[in-house]
Amino acid sequence: MTRQNGTNNQFPELPGSAKKKASGTGAGSHGTQNRRHRIDPVKRKHQKINRSMIMVLLIATAATIVLFGFNIYKVAAGSSSSGSGSTLSAATSNKNEKNDLYTIGNNPTDIEQTYFKELTAAVKDNDEAAMATAVVKNFVADYFTWTNKDGNYEIGGQQYIYSQKTSAFEVFSRWNFYEDLDLYIRQYGRDNLLQVKEVTATDAAITNDFSVNTVDPQTVLPCYYVEATWTYETKKLDTSSFQNVGYFYVVNNNGRMEIAEFYGND
Repeated sequence: MTRQNGTNNQFPELPGSAKKKASGTGAGSHGTQNRRHRIDPVKRKHQKINRSMIMVLLIATAATIVLFGFNIYKVAAGSSSSGSGSTLSAATSNKNEKNDLYTIGNNPTDIEQTYFKELTAAVKDNDEAAMATAVVKNFVADYFTWTNKDGNYEIGGQQYIYSQKTSAFEVFSRWNFYEDLDLYIRQYGRDNLLQVKEVTATDAAITNDFSVNTVDPQTVLPCYYVEATWTYETKKLDTSSFQNVGYFYVVNNNGRMEIAEFYGND
């Protein structure tokens, strides 16, 4: 093999290699190294764009986190302010008020506490008829009051519903009476929503046994019939179109009086 240009290559030079050497700047190996590390202007531009995009994304992410936190604060503050007034705050639910069979609901109003004392007295006396009437009054006072509810997920009075129907009743309520509660809270404020003022109930009367067809085998339970009417506190929300009368069938479920069915005027 022949040597060209005084180099020690043991392999023939590729075509054009001598031309590349001749076209150098004369700076020797140092000049070649500089050319090797020189950044392509196009790549430099892309790097600047990538860094700018990263900065924009970081700023947008930080702004989103701050905005999200601010919204949470506003919701929490709104819930706190809308829950003030004649009802207890969400943090002061009085679960110490209970008897052998029932526990008072969350954030009870004054009238709910009064009716729960009536229920406790009936439980102590083991008076089924008085218990049935008191259960209806307590249910109405809790279920039809919205000023102590945080949203349509919080269905009042469920403990007074027949235990085999509680889940179905909760779903039904969310899509019916409680369906627009969140909207009402935002539009009027919780303090200005429904709040039962007084419940008037008839003495419970023994009626035909109640057949529960949703369980197998079919269950037949002793039953009482109670009629009730109620009024609402005067609030910003017009209450004239809301239910204020009900007809209740209350069963004895192993010593615990529970509402198996109830109807309104519709």
